[in-house]
Amino acid sequence: MSAELIIGLLCKSGVIAGAGLLLSSLPGLRAATDRVDVLRAAVCLLLALPLLMALMPAVQFQLLAATSFETVPTSTPVWQGSVTPVAGLSLSSTLRAPSPVEIFAGVWIVGASVVLGRFALGVLALWRWTRSGAPVTDQAWTRPLEQLAPGRRPRLVAAGAVEAPLSWGLPPGVVLVGRACLSRPETAGAVLAHELAHIRRGDWLFLALSRLALALFWFNPLVWLLHARLASRTEDAADAAALAVVDRRTYARALVGLAADFRQSAAIGMAGNAQSLTRRINRIMTARTPSRTRPWIMGLTIGALVAVATPIAAVEITRQLPPPPPPVAAPPAPPAPPAPPMAFTAHGPTLAPLPPVPPVPPVPPRPQDLQAPPAPPAPPAPPVWRRLSDEDRSEYRRHREAALAHAAAARSQAAEARAAAAVHRAASADARVQARHAAEAAAHARVDHARIREQAAREMASARVQMREGADQMVEGARQMRQESGRLRDSAYRARQIERARERGDRVPTDAELEALAPRLATQAEELEQQAVRLREEALSPS
Repeated sequence: MSAELIIGLLCKSGVIAGAGLLLSSLPGLRAATDRVDVLRAAVCLLLALPLLMALMPAVQFQLLAATSFETVPTSTPVWQGSVTPVAGLSLSSTLRAPSPVEIFAGVWIVGASVVLGRFALGVLALWRWTRSGAPVTDQAWTRPLEQLAPGRRPRLVAAGAVEAPLSWGLPPGVVLVGRACLSRPETAGAVLAHELAHIRRGDWLFLALSRLALALFWFNPLVWLLHARLASRTEDAADAAALAVVDRRTYARALVGLAADFRQSAAIGMAGNAQSLTRRINRIMTARTPSRTRPWIMGLTIGALVAVATPIAAVEITRQLPPPPPPVAAPPAPPAPPAPPMAFTAHGPTLAPLPPVPPVPPVPPRPQDLQAPPAPPAPPAPPVWRRLSDEDRSEYRRHREAALAHAAAARSQAAEARAAAAVHRAASADARVQARHAAEAAAHARVDHARIREQAAREMASARVQMREGADQMVEGARQMRQESGRLRDSAYRARQIERARERGDRVPTDAELEALAPRLATQAEELEQQAVRLREEALSPS
């Protein structure tokens, strides 16, 4: 792994994840299932990115990198000889600091192991819950399961450790429900419709693929955002599929009753936190059921995503090195010494004798080079104590005793300071213990506050659902009052009402009273409709 490969993976995964997020947010995609399909395609392209980089012809993109070259002159003599090993040392024991690329590789392995390990532990927990759970035999749950899944039905298992309903595994899959959920049979249809939608669309498989892509590119924040967006859109798609067979109000009440903080990362659950629950209930109660996007629009969207990812995978970032400097010329060789003169004799040429070298006269010494003879050593001075007088000795003794007294006082003060420091250390230890207790109390208070806030959010969501139902009932009552007002304007109808009151033995109203009641009923119906509108607005307000 090189620095160019690291930069390339970061850029390519970011472009693919960003393109998937952007295309999934286009207004042309109407249904939540279409947005999920685009996000799934982006996850698959992220997983195929290393394969595309290995198979496709590379299009190199060079980056200029400054690199220093060290040249050795050709004329530099090289020392040759034997290397004597030093006792206790070897070449294999030489340590080298890791390079930045090696450090990044180690950090990447640790991050990928954490992501995959967390997912593996989640799958292991799901397997244990499924194995230790008991099959659900209650007809309130088995009858809706038979109606919603007439063919291959998933295993419906009751597990005590499950807080909220969840599903996992490949089709037909497994649906796990908790004891608290089993005690509410009125939510069986909504729960099973939601979880069966997850199983039919293979959401758990794509959740596993998304986790694998997250492990490969965990260093890229856009991949984390893509994973979170896919999980959110998957829940929206399951809600839309469940609403096709379950009434909106029934489904919303089931969501409110099953609200919990879902923390299982290896499964797909129906419940969620308070924030996502409020958003989902508002969307369920107010949004209309959108139609599926046209196939050619989906084809163009996914084709655009592939068209972005394919050339990006072919780009290869390389480092362009500057040309090395020219070699350094060898220094000129020193001139050879002149040959001795030749002399010709009867026996042939011979070397002529060299002329005698004149003697070098001695150099006289310089004055600064002359050294003076060493001075005789001075006689040793008598000890200082012998040179002092009696008064000086007594003064010296007084100073010495005062110094000893000061030293004893300093030692006493140091002992007192050490004792005070020990007291302060004990006090600081007590303070740390109190601070730790205060921190624990604050943590418990935060947990209680979060639990209260979550309960308040659930109650608020339930209250909004009830307010909407009350508004619908008020509208229905206003409609009936308006119909009764219209019928009371008919004299024959008023006569029948008078006759019925006489038969029941009730107070018999007069025809004039019934005729005057008609406009009052119309006015009351109008006021009741206005109150219903205000109640619905209060239910939809975010505050």
